Amino acid sequence: MIPNRIFFIWLGKNFPWSAGIAVLSALRVQRPQEIIVYSDVELQGEGFDLIKKEKEIEFKIIDGSIFKDLEDNGICEKLCSEVKSPASKANLLRLALLYKHGGIYLDTDTIFIKPIDDLLNLKGFCGTETVALPRELFKSVNPFAYIACGLRFAWRFFCTYCPNGEQVFRKTETFFSQSANNAVLASEAKNPVIAKAFQTMNSMPQKERLKRYRLGTHLLQNITQNKNSEFMEVLPGSFFYPLGPEICRHYFLDGTAKRLGKMLLQNTRIVHWYNSVERRFLKEPLNAQWVKKHPASAFAKMYSAFHAPQTAHGTPETTPQMVPDFP
Repeated sequence: MIPNRIFFIWLGKNFPWSAGIAVLSALRVQRPQEIIVYSDVELQGEGFDLIKKEKEIEFKIIDGSIFKDLEDNGICEKLCSEVKSPASKANLLRLALLYKHGGIYLDTDTIFIKPIDDLLNLKGFCGTETVALPRELFKSVNPFAYIACGLRFAWRFFCTYCPNGEQVFRKTETFFSQSANNAVLASEAKNPVIAKAFQTMNSMPQKERLKRYRLGTHLLQNITQNKNSEFMEVLPGSFFYPLGPEICRHYFLDGTAKRLGKMLLQNTRIVHWYNSVERRFLKEPLNAQWVKKHPASAFAKMYSAFHAPQTAHGTPETTPQMVPDFP
């Protein structure tokens, strides 16, 4: 059984507003026994200001003790000192924390929609996302496979920008690959699938380890083969990625709040909204002022569902049962 323990990882000083929202939504919707934010320095910023007074949230500074007694031949600690990308470091840290303690890891561009108590009965879980460029394509010598990939990219681009494009895209998702993503990853302590990740990293050539995605999504796809196993349930994209990369732009468009019930699905528990959207499409910071300016967006509706006014005692006026069942 997976402990009802949630943790986030942030590398850097400025904890953005959207990251604070991710932590608050997990706290208020899931009501975990523990919720921990790991960082490499003392945090500050709009997101930290949102959560710093929440007594249930614990803040921990990352140190070498995380990598002790991992049974990984020292590979996580070694690579964490070698890789430059914060994302790669976070990939290693989440594996170490899950293997040692068990629990639920979440990226900071997520929002809780419904509790996941039933999933805690599993030994581990992750979810798939809809991708246009599957990892296995790089091994193919079939030119038609690359042509098909180009057509998928073009179609996704069209659906990203056309009105109601997320619904148009959903009707064609079967033509895209479903690949495991580690933005939401949970396991019991000492899960054999996480141990397999350590073994795989140990067997990788050094140059391969340092390539983008190799220690993250590609590693997870390698060890799971995007299929369920005894120790890791690979859930459909509807659970955590109801709108995939690029298509998730529609969460942030004015007028999409009324379509949120169709964007999310009956089994959607957590929405990963891909922070690349903020950099590529919004052209302005995603914060409380943005939500006030765009109250009719689907993102604003997801935010308002859990962000209830606080009582005089500093606790939210709502309970997890009051979170709307969007679909």
